[in-house]
Amino acid sequence: MTYQVGAYLRLSRDDERDGESLSIENQRAIVTDYITKKGWTLIDSYIDDGLTGTNFDRPQFQRMIDDVRNGRINCVVVKDLSRFGRNYIQIGEYTDYLFPTLGCRFIAINDGIDTLEKENELMPFKNLVNEWYSRDQSKKVKSAKVARAKNGYFMGAYAPYGYIKNEQKQPPLLIDEHAAPTVLRIFEMRATGMGYRTIATKLNEEQIIPPREYYYNSIGKPNPKKGLKVWSDVVVRELLKNEAYIGNIVQMRKGTISYKNKTQVNRPEEEWIRAVGTHEPIVSMELWDTACKLANRGTVGKSNKDGEISLFSGLLKCGDCGRSMKFIRDSNTRKDGHRNNHHAYICCGYSQAGRAVCSPHRTRESIFSDLILNDIREKAQLITLDENAIIAEIKRKKQADTTSEQKAVEKKLQTLRHRLSELERLISKLYEEMVLEDIPREMVLDMMEKYKKEQQEKSILAAQLAEQLTHSQEVDNDIHEWVSLIRNSMGIDKLDRELLIKLVDKIVVGQKTVVDGVERQEITIIYSLVGQVD
Repeated sequence: MTYQVGAYLRLSRDDERDGESLSIENQRAIVTDYITKKGWTLIDSYIDDGLTGTNFDRPQFQRMIDDVRNGRINCVVVKDLSRFGRNYIQIGEYTDYLFPTLGCRFIAINDGIDTLEKENELMPFKNLVNEWYSRDQSKKVKSAKVARAKNGYFMGAYAPYGYIKNEQKQPPLLIDEHAAPTVLRIFEMRATGMGYRTIATKLNEEQIIPPREYYYNSIGKPNPKKGLKVWSDVVVRELLKNEAYIGNIVQMRKGTISYKNKTQVNRPEEEWIRAVGTHEPIVSMELWDTACKLANRGTVGKSNKDGEISLFSGLLKCGDCGRSMKFIRDSNTRKDGHRNNHHAYICCGYSQAGRAVCSPHRTRESIFSDLILNDIREKAQLITLDENAIIAEIKRKKQADTTSEQKAVEKKLQTLRHRLSELERLISKLYEEMVLEDIPREMVLDMMEKYKKEQQEKSILAAQLAEQLTHSQEVDNDIHEWVSLIRNSMGIDKLDRELLIKLVDKIVVGQKTVVDGVERQEITIIYSLVGQVD
């Protein structure tokens, strides 16, 4: 029979360390010589250079499989099995099922494997050895990366905006005197409650070059990315989350599901590698803390047509419909004809659609100011008298709210991890049964596809739950930080927006009612970090 042959050649970055014996040219020479001696026709060579063998999402490999399916080639030749791949389950899918079904012969020269022959009992074991090698290499590479991260080496391709990479390695990052002032200004704007989009708009109006464009300008190359080259809310948000600006390098925040599955997933925070104080910070810790507290609150406050943000903008919520409350300039005329002008807030639902949606909840700004000032002073006095009692009470309340939720998350995470271990065992067992022909191949492959899909979905969910569990364990730190903020605010006589953003998460405003001729209104302060403190 005349064979139309496809030669498959692969070299990963790990293989490069093993020298010339695995090089693409060496593989090409061995495979071409073999094909020539057989008198077969070499139709095409498929070369994946620098790609791992633990999965089969390789461009040239997929092109080769398409050619097999289309009948362009009917024989695949590789130097050895490890060039074809290092995932024994998926290799079996191709060599034991797909290629025989399509009438394609497979030959691994150095391993003496030829699917036309029936004596290939050693092939599953060779596949396992290749996979074990890949697993070992993956562990070594990961260990090396962890060690470098712990020692404060910056492993990113690009320095964060505001820094440049130090060619001398230590410190790893140096301040870029041209971009650093913009970074500092972004944090200052955020600390006043300015939203991501508002900050981006302001930077664009001032024609400040955005990070990616700035980088390519600095190296004298055009930006290859298409689209608008401007600041966006996403760019601002990511910049404000980067600990590099307080002198830390945080790495290993993402990882793969396994050495086989290269899907990137977020690691739980306790697995991040954080090297503290590796270089000079741009932002003070106080400014960083203020800006970070707004991260989970979205945009806090909208500016008016003059670009100003009112004192309580974004902090007030209607107690009935849940909408935000809108700043207005209110006025009234006294009997003597004198006109009083003052600032007030009304429910946005009422403002937009009237009483069909909600009632006004109109409240003067001075009422909120007096209420919060008095509450801060009262809390500060209680802390001065018995700080431990206040901490214990807040902790008791928060733990009552979070304990049941935390237990539910822990139980769900434990169940997921048990199922993931079970899936790994099931997948391995399926392949063994397919090799031994205990179960029809078609059934095995169908079940394996379902198991792999479930494995990927559950791995991602488990990572998310682990991260959620980490956040629920930060109660003590939050309480002590709030106590410190209140204590330091004891002597204030006037509120400003920066202080409000630090202390207050939201203020829930009820509608005014009249009881026995007395006007009443329920206003609830929800503090940052600790919630409502009675």
